[in-house]
Amino acid sequence: MVRSIVAVVVAYVVMTVVVMGAFAGMWFGLGPDRLLQPGSFKGTMLISIAAPSITVVSGLLGGWLCAKMARGRGPVMALAGVVLVLGLLTAYFTLQKPYPADPRPAGMTLAEMMEVGREPTWVAISNPILGAAGVLIGGLVMGCACCRKEATP
Repeated sequence: MVRSIVAVVVAYVVMTVVVMGAFAGMWFGLGPDRLLQPGSFKGTMLISIAAPSITVVSGLLGGWLCAKMARGRGPVMALAGVVLVLGLLTAYFTLQKPYPADPRPAGMTLAEMMEVGREPTWVAISNPILGAAGVLIGGLVMGCACCRKEATP
């Protein structure tokens, strides 16, 4: 039981670190003008492709890690539930914020943009679904398949 709980918590933390690291790397590596349309808070095609991709990859990694640590399917299902519920809760609060008015002032810091900005509705809703799906695929398909190979003599 403790192993399962630890697996879910560790996998969720790893997923969070991967997502935050990927977005921070893109933000500081490419800058706001390559991720957001000039003078606007709307994202470019790059961020529209990268956001769901990062979500799926972190879900795959988290599900695989959870299955490997817990050595079972139950914790993977629990992790997918946690990702879905917390993600939908976050989406609810995100959708309560109004869209920021354009034009975007030049020289805004990351903290200012995060305070003022808001992700599009489709991203807020698709992230928890894609994340939970990634966890299930990563854990039940990739992770448990590896566990079965190790368990057989």
